Amino acid sequence: MRIETAKGSFIIRDAKPADLPALVDIHVTSWNATYPAHEPKPTHQLREQQWKKAFEKKENNWFCYVVEKQDGDIVGFSTGNDFDNKDLNYEGQLNKIHFLKQYQRLGLGRRLVGQVVNHFIKQGIHSMILFADPANPAVRFYEGLGGKRLLDKDGKFHGAYGWQDLQKLSELCAG
Repeated sequence: MRIETAKGSFIIRDAKPADLPALVDIHVTSWNATYPAHEPKPTHQLREQQWKKAFEKKENNWFCYVVEKQDGDIVGFSTGNDFDNKDLNYEGQLNKIHFLKQYQRLGLGRRLVGQVVNHFIKQGIHSMILFADPANPAVRFYEGLGGKRLLDKDGKFHGAYGWQDLQKLSELCAG
């Protein structure tokens, strides 16, 4: 998928194991920028181990998409997988979505979510959940995409968002 923005042209494609160094760097950089006060900070070594395991095992039908500039540099990624929890009625999970700060707020995130959603639809999955830190500023992004705040039994929000109609979300992300 090709996307045109004020910062140039981008494509969304399936991630490959060769993308690992870029994925690790973006994951560490964006996570630390989002949570500057969090200690201990994830290291490149930790994230590299996690990414290698994800590519090797592909648990729960794990998948990853990257957003790549024309010059081949990767600026963001998303991961997803099947979701199976008897207490929560969702079939797919948007597991991670990260962008380098200078590539946020260009519409790339919305299109990347759309790619994940379309992946799920093709697999016969019609609902999706996402777990986020409620203090993450990106929660406004999820709410803008129609994510429903999921509350615990005491009525408290802990960062989970759900979408029961992925076809509707796909249409929202396409424009």
